Amino acid sequence: MIEFIRKQIGRLYERSISLLVLNLVYVFLWGFTSGKVEQYGYGVLFSLIFIFAVRAVKENNRWLFMFSAVSISVFWLSFFLDMKLIMLSSYILSIIFFSITMVLLVLRLAGSKEITVVEFLEGINLYLLMGITGSLLFSIIYLLVPDAFSSANPLKTPYDLIYFSFVTLTSLGYGDIVPVTHGAKSMAIFLSFSGQIYIAMIVSMMVGKYLNSRN
Repeated sequence: MIEFIRKQIGRLYERSISLLVLNLVYVFLWGFTSGKVEQYGYGVLFSLIFIFAVRAVKENNRWLFMFSAVSISVFWLSFFLDMKLIMLSSYILSIIFFSITMVLLVLRLAGSKEITVVEFLEGINLYLLMGITGSLLFSIIYLLVPDAFSSANPLKTPYDLIYFSFVTLTSLGYGDIVPVTHGAKSMAIFLSFSGQIYIAMIVSMMVGKYLNSRN
């Protein structure tokens, strides 16, 4: 029984660290690329995050796997066809998928009796997925209303909105990209509030569980 538990923890660790590496590359390193590498690298990374997110949050969940497969298919369809309706559908499906993933991660963290390396990695993945989901929400606004954001330089790549999402999530607010319309401002407030809720609830819960396990 103990050996079985160790194997399960080992699998969760491998899946969590794989998802973490993909999230970190997507958020921090992808912006250094350009040209075809930037274009197709975005698509490959985004697809891999879907696959490894399924493996990290729920083992052998056929429904979640099928939903991720549909989301990836619609994403690549929008990637090549560049049609507004398909792109909008891709953003919506991606947001739903990542929302389900984040809920499952929160439930797992809340149900854990102690904080191990696995829970620590899941907490980081949860925060990174919040920022990625925020960028998708801003992408929908930008797709529907191109003048929803004011910036010193024109918004050209999805990485600009990823950058703006994390700046908003962390409440930094550099001011180089500014929401102009009411919808963009409301979404910025929502994301900033979500970042504070993460610190107030998720981080405090993890610290409390860690201290209880130590005691």
